[in-house]
Amino acid sequence: MRFVTTLLLVFPVLLLASCKSESTTGEQTTAPSTVSDHHAGDSEQHDHEDSHDHAHAPEQHAPDGRTDPPQPVDHDPTETASAPAKSIAIGDKVPDFAVTINDKKWTLSQLRKNTELTSDGTIVLTFWCSFCHSCRDIDQGLNQLAQHYKGKAAVIALDASDGETTEQVAEFAKEKGLTLPIALNASGSAADIFGTKVTTTTVVIDKEGVLRYRGQFGRANHPFTRDALEAVLQNQTVKVTETKHRG
Repeated sequence: MRFVTTLLLVFPVLLLASCKSESTTGEQTTAPSTVSDHHAGDSEQHDHEDSHDHAHAPEQHAPDGRTDPPQPVDHDPTETASAPAKSIAIGDKVPDFAVTINDKKWTLSQLRKNTELTSDGTIVLTFWCSFCHSCRDIDQGLNQLAQHYKGKAAVIALDASDGETTEQVAEFAKEKGLTLPIALNASGSAADIFGTKVTTTTVVIDKEGVLRYRGQFGRANHPFTRDALEAVLQNQTVKVTETKHRG
């Protein structure tokens, strides 16, 4: 089943593996020197598989405990235009796609040229949403990473769930003290491009727009994202280029 053409059915795949139970993975990473390392207690036994029927999304829990799912929104057709038939591989150039940040439309290529976010076009994207449990394990580490690399590399939370609005996300970010950019990609085209099935999956894109890392944001004693980002910024080889996606 093609992920991009069945978005309203498929987007739960991105979220459901993360949200079907309380997260205990402790997935976390931080910026070098200024922030402590990850939460301990991460265990491989909590790997989640995509076991949900695409046609039936279970209840999605809001941050305040309500079970009202986000309301559907109209899709911008430009967001799906560049999605390839299959996900890209490490070393491939990342195709352009559209997102919305604070009600403003951006393409990936435009974000890479925004010198307020990134000095050379390097970008980190972490698939995230306001209502999945595993995302709460990485919220603060992701925010700290963004603060540490501000102006050097753009570290962005990428919300590819269908139905969340700028207002909902802004309210949640304020409540949690999150200051990093949060981009909405309701069409799910970004998830198609990167082959993402669960939230907290992270990608590191270098200054040439090439995918250099994809996988876990980080876990105890393994700051995968931070290590990959440091290597990219220093024009070094990324030692761990891909890890099993976990939500």
